[in-house]
Amino acid sequence: MIDIHNDKHITITITERLDATNADEAREIIESKIHSIDRDVLIDVDSLKYISSAGLQIILYIAKEAKAAGKQTFLHGAKGEVEDIFKLSGFLTFLKEI
Repeated sequence: MIDIHNDKHITITITERLDATNADEAREIIESKIHSIDRDVLIDVDSLKYISSAGLQIILYIAKEAKAAGKQTFLHGAKGEVEDIFKLSGFLTFLKEI
């Protein structure tokens, strides 16, 4: 579901689904592994099949934490229904697609 790596970016890979059934667990994982944001954040959703409003709240949390640290948040791999949700929700106005 969630995998976090520190390399050039802080890379957060989200797979399968991010919705109300696992959003709390996802947030706990993210909070426990990202203590301080010292580089830009890359959210990889290439293998994400579905995201709900609860999942979008997790993405918003990540973006706000990065912005507070003076860093940018990038989105990679959004396609199909997931890309449509990001577009319709307005998230692509503050997430940079790469």
